[in-house]
Amino acid sequence: MRICYFIQNHRAAPQLARLIGTLRRFQADALILVGHDELAGLASADEIRRAVEADVFALREPGQRGYFSLIQPYFDALEWLARQDASYDWIVYLSGQDYPVQSLKRFEARLLAGDADGFLRFWEAWNPDNPWGRASQGIHRYGYQYRDARGWSREALRLLRSLNGIQKRMHVHLTYGPRIGRRRPAPFGPGLVCYGGRQWTTLSRACAEHVLEESRARPDLMEWFRCTLCPDEAVVQTLLANGARFRLVDDDLRYVDFAGERRGHPRTLTVADLPELTRGPYYFGRKLDLETDPELFDRLDSWIDGSGD
Repeated sequence: MRICYFIQNHRAAPQLARLIGTLRRFQADALILVGHDELAGLASADEIRRAVEADVFALREPGQRGYFSLIQPYFDALEWLARQDASYDWIVYLSGQDYPVQSLKRFEARLLAGDADGFLRFWEAWNPDNPWGRASQGIHRYGYQYRDARGWSREALRLLRSLNGIQKRMHVHLTYGPRIGRRRPAPFGPGLVCYGGRQWTTLSRACAEHVLEESRARPDLMEWFRCTLCPDEAVVQTLLANGARFRLVDDDLRYVDFAGERRGHPRTLTVADLPELTRGPYYFGRKLDLETDPELFDRLDSWIDGSGD
């Protein structure tokens, strides 16, 4: 089995190189592809290419929270793999701030178990029992078409936002924006359920190729998601989870902690999180920062090197 690790990177070269070095230590023949955000100003794609043992392409635009630009690199990676006719059996979608928390031999064994075609968080976006806690969250994200309102005054936006709770034709969103959405007939219905989830996934090649084929076949759906909020947390799930073709496990195999954080950003982990990282059913943790807590990387390396086969 050959695993492709696609790493969407917005970090400096040292942390990326450390992640790739750890992946290579366990799986020397892994295919590692990096989509690097050189527009973040930390390093150029050429500098990253010289610093790491991986294939690298530059992101076409900076990733912006809440916008399609955050998931576009994944589709670019799938297109790259298709053009190269690359040999892989699974694709693992990582950020540059992810890091293994178990032996990757154990991770490989989990994929080889053969009881699943994909591991990802997914739920019906408009179901009131979803993890967001209310159906309106999914409707506001994926039932409206948004445009930027950066030229509007704060006073006007706040006034319009005050109308969110008393009418449904328009929705003002200030967390990722500001943006103004209009309620339009959505492409979802009995034949196409809108699914939400989390961005980071582990998919078999068959699942990944299905996602790519569906994205090419449904430009209308892709265009709809481009004008929604946080499409990175729905588009892959919606393309993949409709129908019963694949055995999907509602688990992304990652440890992430949103406690005490706002605006959807997970907390940066420290060495104090090591017990939880290493005793749970996780294979990767996020997000880690080499400059903030290098000891956590050292302790994780020692743990995964000795955590058995």
